[in-house]
Amino acid sequence: MGTFVLRRLLQAIPTFFGITLLSFTLLRLAPGDPLDLLVSGVHDLSAEDYAALRRSYGLDEPLPLQYLTWLGRTLSGDFGRSFIYKRPVIEMIGAALPNTLQLSVLALLVALLVGVPLGVLAARHRGTLLDQAVRVFGVAGHAIPGFWFGLLFILVLSVQLRLFPVSGMLTVGKDQWDLPDRLAHLVGPVLALSLTGIANYSRYMRTEALDVIGQDFVRTAYAKGLREGTVLYVHALRNALLPLITALGGLLASLVSGAVVIEQVFAWPGMGRLTFEAARSKDYPIVMAVIVIASLLLLISFILRDLAYGLADPRVRHG
Repeated sequence: MGTFVLRRLLQAIPTFFGITLLSFTLLRLAPGDPLDLLVSGVHDLSAEDYAALRRSYGLDEPLPLQYLTWLGRTLSGDFGRSFIYKRPVIEMIGAALPNTLQLSVLALLVALLVGVPLGVLAARHRGTLLDQAVRVFGVAGHAIPGFWFGLLFILVLSVQLRLFPVSGMLTVGKDQWDLPDRLAHLVGPVLALSLTGIANYSRYMRTEALDVIGQDFVRTAYAKGLREGTVLYVHALRNALLPLITALGGLLASLVSGAVVIEQVFAWPGMGRLTFEAARSKDYPIVMAVIVIASLLLLISFILRDLAYGLADPRVRHG
């Protein structure tokens, strides 16, 4: 197992550098110039001043040299300063990341705690009304865009019925440790973000559970007199988890990258919203910092996924 992890880590190194090189190049070659946004409205800026400003940001250097300079700073832990906000990028990410983790971790838990049991129940009661309802919900939940559900939630439950706040993560004037207020703000974005996950996980688990239930070891477990719940949720569920593990392959990256659209809809001050604003304003240091962090976590997620395969299925581990 140790050799496997070491081999995967060595394979991840060129992959990481390839991601950063491609992202850096595409970002710099994209139309638009961040300096145009910085000096917009300034009419008395001379050509010499503009050139000096470009030089101060290192944008006058050749692209390969810009990349090597950025890479050297990044490997030392320095993500630079934001072009627009004039603040250290690591400080801005440190402020936005906890907000995104609150949202994404809760959405993941809701998706797993609802989707997985729904899929197993649908397989257990195959052909019944419950099974049909779960299948219809799976199709509908997968087809409904999360942002549309979020807008509908705001329109009906927040604006018309006034049951939940419209946006943000805390009511103005409330203490940040006011748990009921914080939970009320979380309901809408968590439901909107977990909708697709619930639909997908229920479909995955139903399909795999139906396949596992028909295998010989399940019939043997029943023949030994084990209770149905033990057979389904201990023996069968463990063998049906492999597709779910595959679906969770990029879990760590998705947890920190945030949901751009959902955070925009609910005005949630997280990583997704920060990345969107930075990309729109060509704030290169922030965008590249997010790419670096998400890429590292994505590669780690794939390694952890392969290890989880071995824990869920001894045949994979021994192979």
